Amino acid sequence: MANTTVTGAKAIHGQNPQFLVETVIRNRIYESNYWKEHCFALTAESLIDKAIELKYIGGVYGNQRPTEFICLLLKLLQIQPEKEILIEYLQADEFKDVQIYL
Repeated sequence: MANTTVTGAKAIHGQNPQFLVETVIRNRIYESNYWKEHCFALTAESLIDKAIELKYIGGVYGNQRPTEFICLLLKLLQIQPEKEILIEYLQADEFKDVQIYL
């Protein structure tokens, strides 16, 4: 289950939403320690908590190593939380930094 999209997720451009992330980068994310340790059983609520803890945003660095941000982005595409949940977090004053990540 860790690398599959939830059942009933909306197709984006007619395909699995995870395919928005390039295959090579997606595979490196799946192999990364951050993905295995922190993204395994995230829910919509715990994903937001992880986003609040981020110190920077970015894609990959070094030898194509994925950042924590891109790992959480892939998880967001995987679980596709309800739109209302995301809007609620974006409008909350105490989570201003999350607006950058979402």
